Amino acid sequence: MNTTRRQIKDCLNKSTLLPYFVIFGISFLAFLLLQSAPTFPDPDSFYHVKIAELMAQQGIVKDFPWTQYSVLKDFYIDHHFLYHVALIPFVKLLPPMLGVKLATVFFAGMFMVTFFWFLKKLDVRYASMYTYILLGTNAFIFRLNLAKAQSLALIFLFIGIYFLLEKKYVYLFLLSFFYVWLYGGWPLMLFVAMAYSLAEIPFFFSLKKPKIRTEFYKFWRFFSLCPGTFVRKLSNKIKKDAAYLFVITFGLVAGIILSPYFPKNIDFYWQQIFQIAIVNYKETIGVGGEWYAYNPIHLIAHSRFAFLLFVAGITFFIFNVKNQTRKTVFLFLLSFIFLFLTYRSRRNAEYFIPFSVAFSALSIDIFLKRIQGQEFLKELREFVLKKKLIVCTLFFIFGAGMYFVVADIQSVKKAYNSGFDFTYLKDSSEWLLKNSEKNDIVFTSDWDDFTFLFKNNTHNYYIVGLDPTFMYAYDRDLYTKWERVTMARDTRNMYSIIKDDFKAKFVFVSLSKHLDFDKLLLVNNHFKEVYRDTEASIYQIL
Repeated sequence: MNTTRRQIKDCLNKSTLLPYFVIFGISFLAFLLLQSAPTFPDPDSFYHVKIAELMAQQGIVKDFPWTQYSVLKDFYIDHHFLYHVALIPFVKLLPPMLGVKLATVFFAGMFMVTFFWFLKKLDVRYASMYTYILLGTNAFIFRLNLAKAQSLALIFLFIGIYFLLEKKYVYLFLLSFFYVWLYGGWPLMLFVAMAYSLAEIPFFFSLKKPKIRTEFYKFWRFFSLCPGTFVRKLSNKIKKDAAYLFVITFGLVAGIILSPYFPKNIDFYWQQIFQIAIVNYKETIGVGGEWYAYNPIHLIAHSRFAFLLFVAGITFFIFNVKNQTRKTVFLFLLSFIFLFLTYRSRRNAEYFIPFSVAFSALSIDIFLKRIQGQEFLKELREFVLKKKLIVCTLFFIFGAGMYFVVADIQSVKKAYNSGFDFTYLKDSSEWLLKNSEKNDIVFTSDWDDFTFLFKNNTHNYYIVGLDPTFMYAYDRDLYTKWERVTMARDTRNMYSIIKDDFKAKFVFVSLSKHLDFDKLLLVNNHFKEVYRDTEASIYQIL
């Protein structure tokens, strides 16, 4: 018996894959618990399900006539193309909604494995502990488990950073190429490369290189001098950085040009990246909630352990700054940049939190390696063991940690359970499918209605969907009219706007948000109520 136990123990110690399977298994079960309800917390999930279904049935979706009054009608591209390709096996083998849920759980679990692998490649000790901290962070697991491309995009990004650090340029090119096909936020790859280039600056001018530093000051003080060493080293630095910047840029450009959507994708990326992500008309129009700022208190509360770890990482970074590496400075820069972006738009929390944990793990590890073996640590260890404080401390930390982790997971599960049911607006969508002519335009009361209608009914066309910016960019005057009508602010011209300007045959009203609009339609002789349930009402235009 003892021999068998010893053999099992030796086998486990030698196994390099076991920790990965354990992390994936724990993550998979935790995420499966979150996804157990037949709901999606985000309306876009229904769009992704439908696109995956259409691709499974007819191949690449290149035309998108279902939003008649948005730029998508003329410049649609599937900017999550590879994500939808990855969903196809799940929607073919399982009921589509269930299949996408299972895919979300699987991809999220794979990212947790990727994060653990990344820390191991950085030679960080206790990598599994930091991974579990990330797994128990409310704000992160909520975003990671949305039925979107987030998990796959993060997997690509962290693997891309590894290729960047290891100077594996062929792999970096290929990954950059496919990153464009996977995720509409592909400029992040170039953004990360630039941050890596900036991370070299503190070392380039550090006291470890006094000759360069002295010549740098001489260059500014004595303009007539030509510090050859400085110029030569600066030139080499630019050439070295130009290599990976060129590889990533070339990969991204190739991904754009060789896309099945070229050249329409140029116009789409202008809308998606510049007008929606950078300019963002959130002060002018009502965009999605993820584009609004994260309340600082809420961010700290929803990522308490990751934030405490971040503070510890910064502290050890500052007091041990001379022993930091370029990798630490690089992750430090990324953490602070994404922290700033998160306070501008909460959707960036999915980047800030894992990067902050990775930075903190590396910073703390460098500090621990530095002080390892010092005499006072041995004395402290003996004192702690003698007083048996370590057992009490660990027990307290573990108990408090588990309490908050369980509370956070329950909080996320509650948010997911209160999301949109699989059958939301299904009955009203099917009524339109059976009682309207093909390609009839349906005037919708809210841009969020589109994804639910589109999932159940591609028989009809709609006004706008996915983001109101697409309609605002298409025709600002039409957007203003639509917004005033649906918010019940223009009663005099309501009929002519809906019938003449939008050429609609039906009006669809989601009753959860637009009761005032519904009341106006109900008493207007130009509109005939033809359907009503607890979720929506439908009016035919006379």
